[in-house]
Amino acid sequence: MLKISVVIPTLQKNLLFLENLLASLDKDTCVDEIIVIDNSCKGLDYKSDKLRVVIPNENLFVNPSWNLGVKEAKNEIVALLNDDIIIPDGFCSSVAEKMAAEPREKVGCIGFCADNILETKDLEQNPEKTNLTLKKVNGRSLYWGIAIFFYKNSYHQIPEELKIYCGDDWIFVQNQKCKKQNYNICGQNIYHYQSLSSGEKVLNHICKNDIKLYRKLIYKWWQWIFNFEFVYKGFRVTIFGIKFMFHYGKKH
Repeated sequence: MLKISVVIPTLQKNLLFLENLLASLDKDTCVDEIIVIDNSCKGLDYKSDKLRVVIPNENLFVNPSWNLGVKEAKNEIVALLNDDIIIPDGFCSSVAEKMAAEPREKVGCIGFCADNILETKDLEQNPEKTNLTLKKVNGRSLYWGIAIFFYKNSYHQIPEELKIYCGDDWIFVQNQKCKKQNYNICGQNIYHYQSLSSGEKVLNHICKNDIKLYRKLIYKWWQWIFNFEFVYKGFRVTIFGIKFMFHYGKKH
């Protein structure tokens, strides 16, 4: 049977959402390890044989927490999950089964489709389990990084200077450079509280700095003059620093 290690960074901003997610993962037969990176540094009073809580000396933020969680993971399939989502029972098993149907050596990273993310603050709203699909994509969509699945050899360590933003962009682009195919998880709704931690105003300066650093790391000199990027349901063209967006469907 396929086995999955799930990594969840958290500041415990909403403990009810986190514990609801842990309970769902506890019931999933493919999930045999749940690694919580507790950036609140206060410990977690939740009992599960699958659970391992890692308490750093300080808040590592999201991207360094992902790096640490993947390093600690014992299984070849790893999932990086937000702590503020509500998923159907057996969700990870369903994704792993679809992954196994694709040529392993060509599979990059699998994120979530924005069309299937519903905003909620109500834990009573449980998504109905449906037959999800994996769709090949050339551009990262909004919210793609709230649930990412991959084989460990498709994970590219995120530069430590990127703290909160652009980690999903980094692993998406690095897999493209390795000629691997990235995917969206489609056809399965999940609920999302949205930005419990990264949306705080005090973190805005870190997020803005992450974007600047990412561009310096990823862009070649000529891309500052001209660049073409796929985005969700469209593409973005940069000409002499001026960005033009072109959409061919629903905007997010």
